[in-house]
Amino acid sequence: MVSKRNPEKLVLSIVARYKQCNFNTLKKETGLSYYTLTRSIERLISKGLITEKRVGRLRIIKITENQ
Repeated sequence: MVSKRNPEKLVLSIVARYKQCNFNTLKKETGLSYYTLTRSIERLISKGLITEKRVGRLRIIKITENQ
């Protein structure tokens, strides 16, 4: 299991398990604070590992597809 010491790996492992999930699911699964989770998602997006799509207020996060 990935620990909270490396929140980006934790987020990435959960998104990989579900293929795509919403922000609230990630928050429940990781137990991370809103701020830590948001920063981790931003870092993973900037690295090109995940993408985020907003549908209204819903934030859907998924693994970036190889092109």
